[in-house]
Parts: sequence; C-alpha cells; structure tokens
Amino acid sequence: MGDQESNPGTVATQDAVTAGQARSAEATREARRMSFNADALTYRRGRPPYPEAVFDLLAERCGLGPGTRVLEIGAGTGLATGPLLAAGARVVAVEPGESLAAVLAAEHTGDRLEISVSDFETADLPGGFDLAVAATALHWLDPATSTAKIGAQVRPGGWLAAWWNEFGDAKRPTLFRDRLDEVYHDLLPGETGYRNSRSHVLDTDRWRGQLTAGGYFGSVEVEIMEWQQILTTQSARDQWSTFPNIRELDPPSREEFLTRLGSLVDELGGRVADPRLTVIYTAQRVEGAA
Repeated sequence: MGDQESNPGTVATQDAVTAGQARSAEATREARRMSFNADALTYRRGRPPYPEAVFDLLAERCGLGPGTRVLEIGAGTGLATGPLLAAGARVVAVEPGESLAAVLAAEHTGDRLEISVSDFETADLPGGFDLAVAATALHWLDPATSTAKIGAQVRPGGWLAAWWNEFGDAKRPTLFRDRLDEVYHDLLPGETGYRNSRSHVLDTDRWRGQLTAGGYFGSVEVEIMEWQQILTTQSARDQWSTFPNIRELDPPSREEFLTRLGSLVDELGGRVADPRLTVIYTAQRVEGAA
C-alpha cells in the first residue's frame, strides 16, 4: 500500500515540475517576443530588408498586386509592409509592440494601411483577406491555435505565406563566423556553434505540419533563397543587439559581446559579407474548409 499510495504524489510532483517548466518556457517566449519593442529604432536600423525575390514570389504565386487585401501578422517596423504597399496591396498590419507600431506608422502612411496595435490572437479582424503573411513572426504565435485563426481570416482560394531571414549559413562557412563563435563560446557557452546549428526555419516537417493543421491550407511549398548581407561595425552591433539571447546578457557582458563583435568586423576590413538565407513557406486556403 505504501508504494501504491506514494505513486500519485510522485506523478503529481512530476506533473507540477512539467507544468512549471511549461509556464517558464511560455514566460520566456513572451518576454522575448516583446523584447524588440524595447528599442524599436535600433531594430529598424539593425534588421535587414527581405529579398525582392520574396515579393516577386508572392506576386507570381499568391496574387500580390494592386488591391490585394493583405493581413500582415507581426509587422514590426514595416520591413515587409513597405514592399507590400509598394506592390499596391491594402494592408492590415497587426503588431503588439507600441513602439514598433509607432515606427511603422511614421514610415508608412496612407489609406491603404491600417495598423492594429494588438496581439494577433486577440485582434478583432474583418476577415476575407486574399493573403496572410508573417515575416519572421510566425514562431511567436501559439502553434496549437494560430493556423485556425489565420485560416478563418483568409478567403477560400487565398494564400498564407510565412518567411524568415536566417542569419548565417552552416553550408557557407566564413572566417567571420568562425571567429564570432569564439565570442559566443566565452559569453554564451550554451549556444551551439554555427557550423553545427540548424535553425527551426529549416525544419520543414514542423512547418508543413503546423500550416496544414486543421485542413485550412493545402500542400506547402518551400523555397530557400541564398544571399549575403554586408555588415559594417555599426550595423553588426545594431543587428546583434536585437537578438533576444544577446539582450538577455547582463549589461557588462552584453557590451563586451557587442564590442568584440565590432572589433572583429574592424579587423576584417570594416565590411564583412555575412551569408543569409530567406526561407519562405506558402500554402493556399482550401475551398470549403471549416
């Protein structure tokens, strides 16, 4: 009896630990999701634009063009909003960060842009969109519920496109990245070296599964675009200072990281070509789906 009576307590303890870990992970995710809002201007300076090929693909496959009704999820400071508006689209941009949304509003005005300062999960949206896009944003949403809400917002025959810029490419090693790994090793020893890392954005099984969950969207197409970003000392500092793991360092360690990063760019001539990937997933809204 004693052993049997102790088992529920053990299970309860394990469940409590698991629940606590889940709450901690969710709190970390939420803090990181909103961390970009703390310094919106640096985010605007530090993050690179998306390749023109992304918007060419949206035009050719997803019908992006004059009059297209676009829902943009997690618009940030407008790195994708600008090209969407330039294509003639009418955009409803959802952004929970007030400072980020303020930069977005200052840079992009006009009657073809509506900004909703709210979480996507709670935003009151009109529906009937031709295209929903999430640029370096979809991973911040709840994977269990987000696809259904997106599906409810996109008209049958419309499209969903989600893409990310991936910073660095293990298949294109560089001296800059090898030496930068030494800085990570000293100040963020828990991080995987870039040669052995694999980003979630390349986990095509994960994203195919998430985007087709519930039967709202059909088969998922994946394109990977290779390019390079030219970094200067200042742009490297700006960019890395927006990354959540760098922001979470204590102030002296964060400044040491950014100083060593800038010195590394200086030592390599003041301009460094750093490999980038842009990975884009597209899927069409299924006719007659719930």
